[in-house]
Order: sequence, then structure tokens, then C-alpha cells
Amino acid sequence: MRRVVFQWRPALVVLALVITVVTFFAAQAQQPIASTQNAQRILIHMKEYISEIHAAQMGLELADRLQRSGAKVTLWLELRAVRIADNRIIRVATPPGARPFSAVFKSLVDHGVRVLVCHHCADLEEIGQEQLREGAKLVGVDDVAQAIIEADKILDY
Repeated sequence: MRRVVFQWRPALVVLALVITVVTFFAAQAQQPIASTQNAQRILIHMKEYISEIHAAQMGLELADRLQRSGAKVTLWLELRAVRIADNRIIRVATPPGARPFSAVFKSLVDHGVRVLVCHHCADLEEIGQEQLREGAKLVGVDDVAQAIIEADKILDY
């Protein structure tokens, strides 16, 4: 019968290889957490609504997709676009195949998009805090200026 001798050197090489592979995969698994913490901050500035229905729809859908992809999105509504946040507007004709504005807005808020509504513009459209959809906030110039300073990218719709 042949005697089997344990060889330490090959065992240590295999152990080192296993530790290296496990460490590599553990580091890969932690990368999404780090990238979420350093997410791009994107400000989407919207000025129109009914007169530019297609552009408004595109801006909202893009905000939703960016937020769900890991970006930190702030939606800044001014001029006529403040009407997007008006909870009294129930149904608006959207482009064919598009989700209703109310559904897109709810998805934005549910996924953590910060919605800033120009207070002055809302006053001109007779929209007060009580008429705003859930998740929207009336803001002044200082809040908008801070959002612009914090943004890594600004998209204009």
C-alpha cells in the first residue's frame, strides 16, 4: 500500500489562491453600495407643461428612469410647469403610449425624487401648498440656488 504524504507547499498555494478569489468577489459585491453613495446629482429644470406636452412627458420619464438607475434627481418646476404638481389636474392628454402624468409623478416621488416648485410661479397659477401633489414642495430662490449648486448635471426641459 502506498502512503499518502500531505504536502504543505501546494496546500498553501491553493489557500492563497482561494483567499485572493474570495476577496476579489467580496470587493465586487460591495461596489454597487459605494456607487450609490456617490450617485450623480441631477437637476431637471422644467418650464412648460400643456404647451409642450411631449417635452414635459420626456422630462418626467427621464427623471424617473435616472432616479431608478441610481442617480439622485431633483425636479425643479417653474413657470407653467408648476401645473404638473397641481393635484387638481386629474387627466391630461399624453402622447400615445405614454403613462399619465399623475402616474409618472407618483413614481418619481415613490422612488425618492425631490420635487421643488417655484413659489412665485405657483402663486401666479393660483396653486398653494394644499393644491400640490404629495411629495412636491413650494420653494423660494434660495432653495433653487442651493439645488443648482449641489447639482452635478442640469437638464433643461
